Amino acid sequence: MDDTIFSRAFVPLVVTLLSLVLTYIRSLLNWSARTRGRPLPPGPRPWPLIGNMFDFPGLRPWRKFLELTDKYGDIVHLRVSGEDFVIIGSAEVANEILNKRSANTADRPALAVVELSGQDVNFATFPYGQWWRRHRRSFWQQFHPGVIPRYLHIQREGTYKFLASLLESPSRLRENIAYTFQGVILKTVYGIDVDPDDERLAIASAALETLSQTTGHSIVETLPFLRYVPSWFPGAGFQKEFAKSKYANHRLKNELFDEARAAIERGEQRSCVVAELLERRRKSISDPDEEQVMKHVCAVAIEGSSDTTGYTLEGFFLAMAMYPAVQRKAQAELDKVVGLNRLPDHNDSDELVYINAVVKEALRWHAVMPLGLWHRTIADDELNGYFIPRGTMIWTNVWSILHDPKAYEDPFAFRPERFIKDGKLDPTVRDPADYLFGFGRRICPGRYFAIPSLFINIASALHVFDISLPLGDNGKPITVEYKETHGLLSRPENLPCVVKPRSAAAEALIREVQRTAVLTTGL
Repeated sequence: MDDTIFSRAFVPLVVTLLSLVLTYIRSLLNWSARTRGRPLPPGPRPWPLIGNMFDFPGLRPWRKFLELTDKYGDIVHLRVSGEDFVIIGSAEVANEILNKRSANTADRPALAVVELSGQDVNFATFPYGQWWRRHRRSFWQQFHPGVIPRYLHIQREGTYKFLASLLESPSRLRENIAYTFQGVILKTVYGIDVDPDDERLAIASAALETLSQTTGHSIVETLPFLRYVPSWFPGAGFQKEFAKSKYANHRLKNELFDEARAAIERGEQRSCVVAELLERRRKSISDPDEEQVMKHVCAVAIEGSSDTTGYTLEGFFLAMAMYPAVQRKAQAELDKVVGLNRLPDHNDSDELVYINAVVKEALRWHAVMPLGLWHRTIADDELNGYFIPRGTMIWTNVWSILHDPKAYEDPFAFRPERFIKDGKLDPTVRDPADYLFGFGRRICPGRYFAIPSLFINIASALHVFDISLPLGDNGKPITVEYKETHGLLSRPENLPCVVKPRSAAAEALIREVQRTAVLTTGL
């Protein structure tokens, strides 16, 4: 009797154990067949269950990732929450896997933080496929190099406002920069002029603020199961931030577009992206999804332009205060090429070699998106002899690429001369824009709008203002240590800049240009 009972209990246990063993063996065989003996890239040893969670630094991960690539090589593998991650630490590897093999690495992972924060309106986060292609095609039609000239007058008018705001309130440098770039892109996309206290500007500002607060900070990015924790649960305050972000993005997506469309349908003449999109839809076959595409394209233009260019300009101002010799050299070129009786124009670009080098160095010195946006592999791949599983998330350390001493001598110094050879821009020097604006099929077309905007603001600010550090109690400029903030988008942590007109003539030029702009455009 006892043997029979024992047998009845033992047999299911044996069957279960055999099933587990067979499943394990089968998974090993499948893995062996997939990898064909190729190892995963090197990396720190994972812990049981939690993997490499503690190797994901909470603050400024690009600096920690540089330590990892220095130790393990240009390709580092991590595993967290059952997901494979690869950290890319060199331009050569990034070009190979993200540019040359873009067909396999153009996907995006479905991150919980994207949906929770309302960033699912941003097609840059969409998975690779027809829906993403449709959005990118529509965006490209509005921002490819051939159409940028139609927006340059808006950029110039925004620059005039910027110079006037610096003249009147130089201590509000960050606010003036933010207002300038947000105002320019709102005019470009929706055809509206906004004042600093305009509610429509507040809608855009709120969405941009929540973008920086809810990405690159949240523990949900590392532990996605926390998305299901209710907001009332202790320690779940992030849920309230996500809800705030989602509401702000909903307003950005819908309210500004709906207002612009209503004005255009009433017969108001607006030369803007919304008007172009509506005209294209009128001439094409009716599609119920097209309105969503148009709204997403407009929202992405706002989110993708304002803070990225604005934070780069903040870095430029800090660099000019810290490196006065660079500032003087740039001003000497402007005085020679432009003269003292007018402001620089986009048409001066070819002759302003040093200013263009300053723009490139500003992009490099302060990398606004230090890790870029994540990629995901669609199929298994091999890279430098290592096995890269399908579904692997790829982070590219753009910050380390742009501070690589093999490409840039003295990489933490601000030296525009590194981009010049024999009086011309040197095409053999690594161009920061090739890395900051993404890779392969995911390259951001907004670069063709952003770089001219940076050029006209940098050239104009240098032409009429001196930028310096505040004086300490000893009467000498204070010592400043450059430090960037944490997040998906990074800005200088401190911006201790004194901005003053170069001369009475420069101040008069600012006032005259602004007065003329008000008379001719109503600014």
